[in-house]
Amino acid sequence: MKPPTFRLKIALLSTLISGVVLVGFGWVAFFMISKQKLESLDTEIRSIGTRHPGWITNRRDFKRLDEALGFIFGEDHRDQVILMVKDAADGNILYTSSDWPKDFNPAQLDCSLAVDPKTSAAAATSGAEGDLRSGRGRGGMGRGPGPGGGGGQAAFTKVPKFLTLSTALGQWRLGMLGTADTTLIIGLNSAQTCAELDHLRNVFLCALPLALTLVGVGGWLVAGRALRTMRVIANTAERVTARGLDQRIPISNEDPEIARVILVLNRMMDRLESSFKQATRFSADASHELKTPLAIMQGELENALQEACPGSKEQQVFSNLLDEAQRLKTITRGLLLLARADAGQLKPANEAIDLTPMLEGIIEDARVLAEELRLDFEVNLVPRITVQADPVLLRTALLNLFVNAVKYNEPGGKIRVDLELRNNQVILTIGNSGAGIPEADQARVFTRFHRVDVARQRQVDGVGLGLSLAREIARAHGGELELQASQSGWTSFVLWIKQ
Repeated sequence: MKPPTFRLKIALLSTLISGVVLVGFGWVAFFMISKQKLESLDTEIRSIGTRHPGWITNRRDFKRLDEALGFIFGEDHRDQVILMVKDAADGNILYTSSDWPKDFNPAQLDCSLAVDPKTSAAAATSGAEGDLRSGRGRGGMGRGPGPGGGGGQAAFTKVPKFLTLSTALGQWRLGMLGTADTTLIIGLNSAQTCAELDHLRNVFLCALPLALTLVGVGGWLVAGRALRTMRVIANTAERVTARGLDQRIPISNEDPEIARVILVLNRMMDRLESSFKQATRFSADASHELKTPLAIMQGELENALQEACPGSKEQQVFSNLLDEAQRLKTITRGLLLLARADAGQLKPANEAIDLTPMLEGIIEDARVLAEELRLDFEVNLVPRITVQADPVLLRTALLNLFVNAVKYNEPGGKIRVDLELRNNQVILTIGNSGAGIPEADQARVFTRFHRVDVARQRQVDGVGLGLSLAREIARAHGGELELQASQSGWTSFVLWIKQ
């Protein structure tokens, strides 16, 4: 499975962080709004309890209080409020409104309230509670304006307590307000409040996916814009080859950090280009300068070999030295061609060549090399295939391929040659039997001076430049050389050139 891209990771990470922030913010906001809604209900309960002080009088006409609440809320909304009064001393229920939920036993309510020191002290000082009990000053129920209205407010001497009660008919917000001998329990229907909170929650849950989608898309776009310079760097780096070391990344002023990275990379490529040019120049100069002394050495050795006594030790030494000198000339010529290819100076002198006769001649030479191994040649050549190529360079590349096919073969093995024309491309396939190229070495088969283990043991002559040189020649002609397949018993290379 392909791993996610850096751009996708940024988009997903921004979505995740935004999601956590939004959920956290939504939870806090929902909690605060819920708390504010409950506090509003609690305030309304306090207001209802304190607005009708007559219920605390000695007459204790609690039904008049219930009727007053009905007058306040209206008959259509009479079921929005419930009322119960308990004796603070023994907990007996003094009054319960007709709308009290049937599925909840009032005796289950814990109506114990703590004494409020501040309210009690103020009431004792002013004598308010005594006045209320005697009906002086503030008036009893039925006195003053409105049903059950009194002119003043009820004075509660205990700390009020509020709780939420869930019943089969809905939820109620209960407030317990108490004096020294009486506890008033007022409940308001919180169904509308719960519905508002549910609606708010549902709106948030519906909007959250849309918000996260927008955040993800925004993160994707922002990441794409941020990585645009990175794509330019990657595209430029892909064009940096042995023949394209002059490529440089355009300087970007959008971001100082990116600009510094580009500057560092450009300076690094400057150093690489300079070092590569020096190495290429040294390789080319060294190869060129070695040609003359090697030619002189070869001539002297040939003369010495002719003058030596036949069968003598000196003749054998001169013969071995002549072989090594010839080998050095081959290496030098290969290095010179590769140095020119690296510098982009391997420019073939193209002319029309009938490839079939050239291959037939090279195959005859390969048969001579293969006599000792008794190799069988299977040749399938399409006649009269003409290509535009440099005859010297092309012959060098083809000869290297055939020499490899012979050297890495096995006694009594086989070499197969197929030449065909396909889509205006000349395709040459050369295969040979043998041990094959180990899988670990297949990726480096065109690396210069790289040789497989059998070749390193000097059982097969060579220095590891033949395939590299053949591929560079193919590329100089606008073609390519590739390893088609290699396994135990068979190895094949494919060379294609534009016609």
